[in-house]
Amino acid sequence: MEDTQIIRATYEDIPVITEMFEDCKAYLELRGILQWDEHYPSKDYFESAFEGENLFVLKIKDEIKGAMVLDEWQTPEWKQARWSEVDGKPLILHSFCIHPTAQGGGNGGKMLEFAENFTEENGYSALRLDTFSGNEGAVKFYEKRGYKRTGEVKLNGKPAGHEKYYCFEKLF
Repeated sequence: MEDTQIIRATYEDIPVITEMFEDCKAYLELRGILQWDEHYPSKDYFESAFEGENLFVLKIKDEIKGAMVLDEWQTPEWKQARWSEVDGKPLILHSFCIHPTAQGGGNGGKMLEFAENFTEENGYSALRLDTFSGNEGAVKFYEKRGYKRTGEVKLNGKPAGHEKYYCFEKLF
């Protein structure tokens, strides 16, 4: 049995997280998915998330194999989505990533379950996220876990042909 845990990141984890995202970005690009660029996510982005205590990591045998940010920030383009009316603020899942060497073993599901439990335990009424429409694996991943597609948005600053993102939410 693997020693798997999901915990808040430490400042010392940031270089490892940044490198992991570079590996994931390269893996996605090999599959024609231009989801991330040189600006997002970045070391500065992860440092900011760390300062807000919003950066979480998946560790397997003390090695970082996944990361995510949970906070309340929503990109302005999301105003176009058909979100459900909820009491209070929704929690937002950003920069969700499992290292390519750790994909396919249920680690993404464990991290998403952690995010859902965190959402509920902290009094949020919904967990929201977006994913690149061309990332079929990610789209199926969220749909399989009961997330409702609430629309599609065009995210400014993404490469041509890679701007369409699907918005998803799960209510609690």
